[in-house]
Amino acid sequence: MNLLFFNVGKLEMSILLIPFILYLYLFYKLIVDKHLTHNERLFWVIIFLFFNALGAIAYWVWRNNKKSSIPS
Repeated sequence: MNLLFFNVGKLEMSILLIPFILYLYLFYKLIVDKHLTHNERLFWVIIFLFFNALGAIAYWVWRNNKKSSIPS
């Protein structure tokens, strides 16, 4: 099956779908993160919108570093 309008087949669709799902997951995590202030959340939303994949990767790295620095 080809999506003739986009000229994308099943393989290409699966390759494109994985990063898109990861992007949506990280955006959801950004929105529901209770440890972010309003300004931090707004900053990260702007980064997500303007820098797409790089913004998502930066947030993922920053969030993981922030979690590891919190004392238990």
